[in-house]
Amino acid sequence: MPPRSYVITAIVLAVLVVVSFPLTMGFSIILWYWLFLAAACILAVLGAFRLVHGLGAPRWIGVALALPGFVWAANSLLNLTSYAPTSVVWIFVPGAAAHLAFLAAAVGALRLAETMSGPHPAYRIGYGLLAASALLVGIFMIAHLAGLSFTRNALYATPARILRIAANIVAYGAFIGAAILVMLQRDIERWTGAAISLIGVYMLYQTIAPMFAVGLRGDTTFWLLPVILLIGGAAVWRMGSVLNAPAVSMRYAQS
Repeated sequence: MPPRSYVITAIVLAVLVVVSFPLTMGFSIILWYWLFLAAACILAVLGAFRLVHGLGAPRWIGVALALPGFVWAANSLLNLTSYAPTSVVWIFVPGAAAHLAFLAAAVGALRLAETMSGPHPAYRIGYGLLAASALLVGIFMIAHLAGLSFTRNALYATPARILRIAANIVAYGAFIGAAILVMLQRDIERWTGAAISLIGVYMLYQTIAPMFAVGLRGDTTFWLLPVILLIGGAAVWRMGSVLNAPAVSMRYAQS
C-alpha cells in the first residue's frame, strides 16, 4: 500500500476537484488538469534523478528518463508566449520533440533494465528499433521543414507507422521491465512497480487499440491522462525516495 501521506493527499485532491467542479461550472477542471500534469512532471523528473542516484546508475540515464518532462515543460512555456524565435519553434515540429524525448527515455529505461538483468540479444534488437524510430522522426522533421510530401505516401507511411508501433511496444516494455526489476531487486514497495506497470500497459493499449478500431473515447482518455501521469510520477518519486533513504540515514549517522 502507498504511504498514508500519499493516500491522504489523493483523497484531498479528489475532494477538491469534486467540490470545485460544480461551484465554478466546470471551468476549474481545466486548471486542475494542468496542475496535475505539472505536478506529475515535477515528481517524475526529480524522481528519475533520485532513482538513478539511488541505484548508482550512470547519470545520463537520469537525464534521458527526465527528458520528456523537460520537453513538456518547455513546450508548455512556449505555448504561453506570443512570440518565440524561429530557431526554437522548429524544434517543436508537430510532436517531433516530444517523441524524440520519449524515445530517449525508453533508451534510458532499456539500459537501466539491462544493467540490472545482464546483457541479452533482445536488448540490442530493442535499441535498434528505438534508433530506427528516431531516424524516422528526423526524416519527418526534415520533410516537414522542406515542404516535402513523401511522408504522406502510403508506401512510406504504412511501414513507418508499423515501425513506430513496434518501437512504442519496446519503449513501454522497457519502462515496465525496469520498474519491476527495481522493485524486485531493491525490495521497493510493490505498489510503485504495479502503478508504473499498469500505466505502461494502459499507454501500450492506447498505442495498439487504433489498429483494431477499438479503445476508450478520446474525451475519456483526455481526462484520464493527468491522473494517470500523476500516479506514475508519484510512484517514480517514491522509488527514488526509498532508494536514497539508506544513504541519507548513513550521512546522518556519520554526522
